[in-house]
Amino acid sequence: MPPPTITLQSTPSPSPHLLARLRAHLPYSLPVLRRLQFATLAFPDGSGINSKPNNTHVLYARHQRNPHAKEEEEEEEEEAQGEEKGEEEGHFAAACVDLSRAPETQVWVYCSLEDGDNNDHNRGVDGQGGRSGITGGRATPGHSWSRGRTRTRQEEEALDLVVAVLRGVRGIQVAMASSCGNGTLVGEWETEILVGSLHETIRQGLLARGVRMHKSANIPPEVDWEFCGKWLFRVEDLPLAGDPALPEGMRWDRFRKEDVRVVQSRTSITRQELDDGTPVAWAFLGLDGTIMTLHVEESYRQRGLAKALACKLMRARLSDYGDDGWGAADVYEGNHKSQALCRSIGGKNSWTLSW
Repeated sequence: MPPPTITLQSTPSPSPHLLARLRAHLPYSLPVLRRLQFATLAFPDGSGINSKPNNTHVLYARHQRNPHAKEEEEEEEEEAQGEEKGEEEGHFAAACVDLSRAPETQVWVYCSLEDGDNNDHNRGVDGQGGRSGITGGRATPGHSWSRGRTRTRQEEEALDLVVAVLRGVRGIQVAMASSCGNGTLVGEWETEILVGSLHETIRQGLLARGVRMHKSANIPPEVDWEFCGKWLFRVEDLPLAGDPALPEGMRWDRFRKEDVRVVQSRTSITRQELDDGTPVAWAFLGLDGTIMTLHVEESYRQRGLAKALACKLMRARLSDYGDDGWGAADVYEGNHKSQALCRSIGGKNSWTLSW
């Protein structure tokens, strides 16, 4: 039987159908869904993720369903009927692409092959299963999934979709280079692309396909690869932000522009007065809705501020992205303190990823 035909759509903003389909695959689709929700949140008119709207692309790959049995209009009508719930059978892949964000993450990819029910080697959320019927999703770094057994036809077809998305990214890269001059991939559109939060199942599958990967620049030469765990949280299960209560003289506040210098310098402020408005702890949500930075100045540690700050941030701001109640943090596998913090507020180490 010949492989099914792949349809690859490229749009400047996500369609309602794609968003609905990603929501139907939570929490595994969380990185890409949050990235697209941020784009919609920041630019509701669909103008893109930054001041260069033509640099933003949403890629959506799926198998064409019975191409000879249905007319295109009938297929579109069926899709519209299932749009609200994201109902559609078969694997799919999606990506948010913005090559202009280098050296930051330029591509976020999701494939439904990542879902726990599709991986017989996964060990469940925190190895024990979890909320909402989650029974899988954790791929061990370097797992022999791609080498230890023959992949099923469905798995191969799912990887075909990811490869199609990556080829779409390459096409965007070439087109942008051409529009900049002689078509040579240099400078802003250089050949290497930083893909973020890549599920280990997908990474292993792509390596088996011969896709070349280079470790990111911040990984030491003596380390082959670095892995993070995707820690998941349910907002309704987070401890209340006021437990423990803030120490006397402290208050919650939004970050101000003038506070940026403190974050950048990371200078000790142990002798500053508590009432002068200088921040002593801060946290940010990334473009994909994860807790990107959480810092407490050294002299204010061991007071429960990190725990309270993480909970308050997720309770207060995750609803800006969506109402699904999922929060997340990407924690380096060697960062035991951050892992302990995530565990203390109910987080579950759910799958392995890397950049």
